[in-house]
Amino acid sequence: MTQTSDPNLSKTSVSQSIDDIVAQAGRLFDAARPEAVFAEPVSADGRTVIAAAEVLVGAGFGGGGGSGPSSEEANPGENTGLGGGGGGFTQSRPVAVIIIDSDGVRVEPVVDATKLGLAALTVFGSMFFFLARMLQGSRRAG
Repeated sequence: MTQTSDPNLSKTSVSQSIDDIVAQAGRLFDAARPEAVFAEPVSADGRTVIAAAEVLVGAGFGGGGGSGPSSEEANPGENTGLGGGGGGFTQSRPVAVIIIDSDGVRVEPVVDATKLGLAALTVFGSMFFFLARMLQGSRRAG
């Protein structure tokens, strides 16, 4: 792979890449704005309902550069390289509904049955695993 030794081209490419990463990160973190957490209120029959969500945002970026030893035939700066990358995610899920009516304000949680089921399976699986290990250990000792 042949790379250019033009320092201005490398600076432009790196600068453009950094600008692109910052722009993408800005779009990623737009998901964490208050409008993403609280939906627009909906009113009907003297009752106002507002949905609330949990929003998770994560990002990681990295980069590096280096140079290798030049052979006598190679031009100085020809064996250098820069690289970088990044990634991110956003996730949201409903967690509650806020209800405002003549009785006052109530917050009703949104129950995720799948999440509860998986948690229960994990707990019971761990309990059976450790119980079996304890019984196995007591049989060897006895």
